[in-house]
Amino acid sequence: MGFSSQHPAKLALTLLLFVLCILLAVNYGELKPAAEIDWMDILGEGSSLAVVIAWLLLVLYSRPAGPVTNCLYVGSLLLVLSYQLNLLDEFFHYPASHRLLSWLESIPAPVGMLILTLGLLGWHKEQRFINRQLASRELHLRHYQLLDPLTQLYQPEYLLAVLKRELELQQQHQQPFCLALIDISQFGRFNREQGMAAADLLLQQLSELTLLQFRPGDLVCRYSGDKFVILMPQSNQAVAQSLVQNALRELSLYLPTQLHWTITEITAAQQLNQPQRLLSQLWHQLQKQKQQQTQWSLV
Repeated sequence: MGFSSQHPAKLALTLLLFVLCILLAVNYGELKPAAEIDWMDILGEGSSLAVVIAWLLLVLYSRPAGPVTNCLYVGSLLLVLSYQLNLLDEFFHYPASHRLLSWLESIPAPVGMLILTLGLLGWHKEQRFINRQLASRELHLRHYQLLDPLTQLYQPEYLLAVLKRELELQQQHQQPFCLALIDISQFGRFNREQGMAAADLLLQQLSELTLLQFRPGDLVCRYSGDKFVILMPQSNQAVAQSLVQNALRELSLYLPTQLHWTITEITAAQQLNQPQRLLSQLWHQLQKQKQQQTQWSLV
């Protein structure tokens, strides 16, 4: 799934403004004679425009929808507008009485640079969160073969190992922890209608966005297919509920499908020592919740 299917409105706006700049230059300007055209300037300004267009398309192709993507897009779009008018200036004379194109050529560039910088700062913040998550996972177990190749999250084998360790620590320190299970609503139907590439992209985006919503010490794993498990150490029900509610609110802004969640709190009093049984209980809890058509279920 490319940028045309992820950001159709942004792509349409980009093409519209690109054509509008050309129409403005043709309408207000007069074509220069060939002898007055500086082809070296055209080469330099055209190369700058091509690079900025490549930035914009890369943002639309690789980024999910969201505030950071919007900043990167708007900043790049303003630079495209400014550089395009600067390039057209090499082909057209504009009357001195018409200052509109001159303003459009000079003003968007610094504004675009500022907005693009804000977007890059947001991107950097996102990457720091992801790096912290990766570093946290590395502290537990360095088995790269346990990484899911699609989402780059750990697979159930790693989850079971960490869950076993958490159960042992819980018996020693009497501190509760919580598990959350995420299930994508009607993922099979989405896969059939949108295709495997779109479904894979959805799983990748869900994985990246979910990592950003939880703490560095929390663990996000791909459990099976479209199901993900989040382990929240040293967290009671209230803390886990707050984390999951915030994550659900953020994820609903970006993803084209609904999510089903369930949370369970594990305490020392329950005396659980079988990770697989615990995950099975969590799975049955989610199935019961879905049958009741309730989005949240807490125990």
